[in-house]
Amino acid sequence: MMKSTLNEVLKLARDALKQTDDAIQKFVLLESLPEPLDCKPGCHYCCYNQPMVTPPEALLIGHHIEQTFKDQQKQTLNVKIKKILKKIVGKHPDEIFMMRHKLPCIFLENSMCLIYMVRPVVCRTCSSTSAAHCKMIFENRNHRAKLRTYPQMYKILHTIHSHLTAFCREKGCQSDIFRLSEAIENYLNHPNPIDAWFQGETIFNIPK
Repeated sequence: MMKSTLNEVLKLARDALKQTDDAIQKFVLLESLPEPLDCKPGCHYCCYNQPMVTPPEALLIGHHIEQTFKDQQKQTLNVKIKKILKKIVGKHPDEIFMMRHKLPCIFLENSMCLIYMVRPVVCRTCSSTSAAHCKMIFENRNHRAKLRTYPQMYKILHTIHSHLTAFCREKGCQSDIFRLSEAIENYLNHPNPIDAWFQGETIFNIPK
């Protein structure tokens, strides 16, 4: 792998994550919020989802797995991925969303995130002013209920994702949005995913 390519792609993704965190912090500190955000470690209800990620985010997470996961962790991760993909194969996105209580994130373990430091933008902006409400709609399987959150969080997500996909298109690289579980499977099954993606090859399967 070319070191310059690796560094550019990883820096792009890390910068996007930092911009996300900075935007959230600025919003929380500067706005007079009627209700504070109520997300805490171990509050995992939003982690029963199939988060959507841009290619740079997926590549950063894949690289993080390669660098930090032990062999047993990688094997366990592969098993989780296969179980999830078996459940969602051939299903419409709306159907997948409505069964999210059966689809824990592949990185959720003991109510905690295994990749918290490099978790995607969508996970960082998914927030709530009521953990109790999140618990209630999850346990009642009321998945169409809206989270008690602020619209600015969706705006931050859209802004960062738009920036990342625009960069991908400018470079002539694959720029679609993918389910994290599928993207990581694609990454782990490719011999040189970062260089290949940067050279314009199709690395990730497009969700149907």
